[in-house]
Amino acid sequence: MKRIVMMITIVLAILVAGVALKASPTDDKQPPTAIALPSLPSNSSVKVEFDGSPATPRAVEDTTERAIVRDYSNAWSVMASALENNRADNIAAGFTGNAQERLAGRVREQQRAGLRTRYVDHGHKLQAVFYSPEGSAMQLHDTAKLEEQILDGDAVVSSRDITASYVVLMTVGEDRWKVRLLQELPSK
Repeated sequence: MKRIVMMITIVLAILVAGVALKASPTDDKQPPTAIALPSLPSNSSVKVEFDGSPATPRAVEDTTERAIVRDYSNAWSVMASALENNRADNIAAGFTGNAQERLAGRVREQQRAGLRTRYVDHGHKLQAVFYSPEGSAMQLHDTAKLEEQILDGDAVVSSRDITASYVVLMTVGEDRWKVRLLQELPSK
């Protein structure tokens, strides 16, 4: 378990470093500043509790905290809708890169099997671990309480309450933060 977490952390650090290098300002004399994003309304009822105090090497600003909570909550709503309706057409509203590809693949697998997944979301405890110096990427740990229902048509064929742990990488894209990586950790 520790080895898996360490490997995921190393991979995320490499991804974050790559994103940071790609987004670095061309003028090295200018200090890095937070990327200003417009305030968007939350379309989600997913409850997210955020703790930004452990983040290094940079402190999480209040506006960034609100944006992360709003956009992470929205991403879970987008994922829940995609999996329940077997539609991948709106995934880009909350996901990008590997996370977007994996979620679209999961929707295709469900379509082939004739199944759907419904999540009843009971909340997330999100903790910032790393916030890149230029403010364009953040690594987070999420503990989510969910009810997962597998449906065949409208009939629930399986239901279970789960507490899942995730390693998350969010990056700035267009006008909001998006989930670039959402990796569930093995249960203890």
